[in-house]
Amino acid sequence: MLSCRNQLINSLRLNSSHLSFLTSHNTLTNQIQLSSSDSTNPTMTSSSSFSITPPIIEFPKWGLLPKKETGVLNVLSKHPEYDGRGVVIAIFDSGVDPGAAGLQVTSDGKPKVIERYDCGGAGDVDTSTVVKVDDTNHITGLSGRKLKIPTSWKNPTGDFHIGLKNVYELYPKLLQERIQKERKEKLWDPSHRKAQAEAQKNLQNFIQKHADAKNLSRENKLLKEELESMVESLNNLEKKFNCHDLGPAYDVVVFHNGDYWCACVDTTETGDLAACHVLGEYNVTRDFTSLTPADQFNFSINVYEEGNVLELVGLCSSHGTHVASIAAAYFPDEPEKNGVAPGAQIISLCIGKCPPFWWSG
Repeated sequence: MLSCRNQLINSLRLNSSHLSFLTSHNTLTNQIQLSSSDSTNPTMTSSSSFSITPPIIEFPKWGLLPKKETGVLNVLSKHPEYDGRGVVIAIFDSGVDPGAAGLQVTSDGKPKVIERYDCGGAGDVDTSTVVKVDDTNHITGLSGRKLKIPTSWKNPTGDFHIGLKNVYELYPKLLQERIQKERKEKLWDPSHRKAQAEAQKNLQNFIQKHADAKNLSRENKLLKEELESMVESLNNLEKKFNCHDLGPAYDVVVFHNGDYWCACVDTTETGDLAACHVLGEYNVTRDFTSLTPADQFNFSINVYEEGNVLELVGLCSSHGTHVASIAAAYFPDEPEKNGVAPGAQIISLCIGKCPPFWWSG
């Protein structure tokens, strides 16, 4: 009897707990339904189930580099001045972009990328040909174009070193592919598609005109073969555009302004040098610019052998810039994105040749 009574008591306790849970659950359900019918609640409607807007989590910039794990934060917290100041780091890689965010200045206000060199030879231009302006202030470039020298240029000697550069020798692979695609759409497709349509139309007209002829004359057979060959040739040319697109060839002009060597690349391909950028030697002026608005390919210059060799320094991929940023990037307003040594300066040494290179970025 005692055992039965204990079992009954335990059963009542379990039922009581279950009833309490059901009561709480029903109360919560009623509250949710009442809230969901409230049209002022932006997260629910009368026909929707209960939902919670997830919190917005910011990207953990502080975790981009393992500074805590490697002890960098510990060192900098004890010695803030041990951030690379007075140190110069040479980056042997695919080149460092001088326009990249975080690679403009050091933590103590010095220029970040102080020298840039192309060790692969892709940017070398023979500028040993020396000319002077004519009576109209023009020179003839190696492309044969007439180049107008702006009167604002300072050139005490009057000597201009000229050269010619195929831009595809500078571009990384992916950039070249993009520019080729844009050139095809802009310069090739309009006229080529018109020629394709005209050739196809002429062939169809010939077939319709001689549809009833059982035997074509020798002259008409030759004409049909000619029309078919034209359609086939135009279709084949469409497929082989990239193989035959050698890219733009830019005239380059090098001169000494009395203080340092300067260079100008005629990216207009019209000889309008006033519309182009004049760059001084990078280690003197820190000058750099993009070749064209379309490519956004930053480059700088070095001049050797008394103006007879111009070096156009670009980059083969983004990898070298990535490496330099890990080592020494400095973001004044976002210190959590800094590199390991934000006070260090950078020398960029591009050891690849474009194209190809080890990386395709």
